[in-house]
Amino acid sequence: MKGQSPPEESEIQPANLVPSLNAIVQENGLNPKNLTVALKAGRPGHIEVGERQSILVYDGEKGAIWHVPSLRELFRGTRPPPADMEQYPKEYCPYFYFIEQHFLTFCAGNGDRTDQEMEEVYSTLRRRPDGRSVGTIHDFMWQISALLLGRNILSEAEFDALIGALVRSTRKWSQRPVSRNYVAYLRKTFEGAPGRD
Repeated sequence: MKGQSPPEESEIQPANLVPSLNAIVQENGLNPKNLTVALKAGRPGHIEVGERQSILVYDGEKGAIWHVPSLRELFRGTRPPPADMEQYPKEYCPYFYFIEQHFLTFCAGNGDRTDQEMEEVYSTLRRRPDGRSVGTIHDFMWQISALLLGRNILSEAEFDALIGALVRSTRKWSQRPVSRNYVAYLRKTFEGAPGRD
């Protein structure tokens, strides 16, 4: 997050939720402001991501499955992205934080991912949002992207620019043949932020 403190969670209004997610929230009494993607416990020391299109959304107390056939169906509006997206503009920081905090949760359960692996994952999400899976971390990041788009009004161009900034970030930290600098940087940034554990 370019050395910035993680932002406070933005206000999520039910009116911002896509209809399919809003229906799940209403039917199950979920708090729309606290929605995250939950991971399932697998064998000891391992967490699992279920079927990519069946997302376990969780509000800290209750969970429910949200079926998402396509990321492309979740794009809303035609707003262009800011020209300085690679600088993590302040109004987009909650979106970067949402994605990257979930990524750290995955790493805590399944081990740190390499910079090269995350560059591939983000590049695939950007180029082919609904393309075939390139692995478990890709499936999880697809689910995170779906929930991000389901909670917030973002255009395809904004999503493309947002994920493009993450591609550039992983590329910046990458050292051949294998490195884990991106995850180390995120962990240090988020752990050192005021008001965060």
